[in-house]
Amino acid sequence: MLNGTGIRDYYEGGYINPADLNLSPGLLQLINEWLLKYWDASYLNYNDMSLVDALDAEGERIARLVEGELGGKVWYYSDATQQKKML
Repeated sequence: MLNGTGIRDYYEGGYINPADLNLSPGLLQLINEWLLKYWDASYLNYNDMSLVDALDAEGERIARLVEGELGGKVWYYSDATQQKKML
């Protein structure tokens, strides 16, 4: 979710600091850069759906990378469309 760190604990609630997940530095950088772009889109009230679609596609790709590094299942939630899906 967009509020907080961009990573929400599905089971316990609250937000997780990506650095606490022991992700690779490159993946942490991807998450931070993507989150900044998503925040920028939110300030425009998500009025450019092609941008939202591109950001969600990038977010899903990043979520799959997180899934690969952690070895578990990850959900992706689109703040713009308010839809979630298991990857």
